[in-house]
Amino acid sequence: MTDISSGGVAVPEALVAAPLVLPFTVPEHPSNVAFRQAQAARMLQTLGMNLHRLVDGDAFQRAARHVQNFFAPELGIANARTCSFDIPHFLLAADHPAVPLIDPVSFTAEIAALTVPEPDGESAVARNLAWLTELLHLTPVERKLLLWAYCAETQHPAVLTRVLGCVPCENWADVIETLSILLEEPVIAVAESLVLPCRLQAMRLILTETQRAPSNLHRCLEPSDTLVEVLETVHRSKNALLFDLLEPRLSHWSLQPQDDVPDAALLEWFEQPVADAFIASLSGRPLSTANISAAITWLTGWQVPDAQCEPLAGHLPFDAIERTVQRCFVEHGRRNEPVTVLALMQALYAAAS
Repeated sequence: MTDISSGGVAVPEALVAAPLVLPFTVPEHPSNVAFRQAQAARMLQTLGMNLHRLVDGDAFQRAARHVQNFFAPELGIANARTCSFDIPHFLLAADHPAVPLIDPVSFTAEIAALTVPEPDGESAVARNLAWLTELLHLTPVERKLLLWAYCAETQHPAVLTRVLGCVPCENWADVIETLSILLEEPVIAVAESLVLPCRLQAMRLILTETQRAPSNLHRCLEPSDTLVEVLETVHRSKNALLFDLLEPRLSHWSLQPQDDVPDAALLEWFEQPVADAFIASLSGRPLSTANISAAITWLTGWQVPDAQCEPLAGHLPFDAIERTVQRCFVEHGRRNEPVTVLALMQALYAAAS
């Protein structure tokens, strides 16, 4: 049969009919693995070359040690040192050897001099990303954001995630400036890709909550399970890719938390209106006008007056709002048109009718 599973591995017909029982023993296709490893290596080289511009002090030493250990064979380092900067000094043994500090200047030069191979374009991930870019008219910044998010999430061991987590962000200006450096794109282009509504979030491709600044760079490069599945699946056509984007074969498709999360945790994690919407949804209660307004704001960043949401109260569950928002942004992306509040509300009214 034609390959449809992650990485292009053929699966029995019974599993195709019930894809959610796909066994964990199905191996990932080597071409996807090779592409991701090569791409992650290039990203780590970019991070290493610019690390001195992003962090200093212990944060630099910690991140640089991760990068240095990753490239230890290429740098001629026989015994890579384990970074101990996360361990308080009073917990270290008295005879614990002092870790020599990494000089930023020489480190930058060493990483820049490395020859990192180009990723192989003959892989499902590369082809699917190219198709997504074409179908949804993604900008160069959006394409790079998806690629970085995918590689950070799926690289094993998770060196890229660790290094990104060492880069703190105090506000969105920090995020935009840092991403501009790493993506090698103008600041204004990065800002436009993250301005509300962030369509990568609305299309369920990244999980970044754009209403608040992430604590570190990794937090603004978190892919959705939908993105990982769409990129790694071997699609028969571009239309098949779009179908899988809008109708993913996932056991937990929704962005809302699992139903076993306590209400107190939701109130701690989210703003009160959003937490109330989640609590109502997870408890099976119909969403109120305020709940629907909060859900729209959380998914898009738009502040929609309660009066416009009142006709929807009790008629739309949370996952229906998510699907409608995603479909609206995907359809407008295909036409290369911006989404307006009016267009989104019309789509929600149609879904509720």
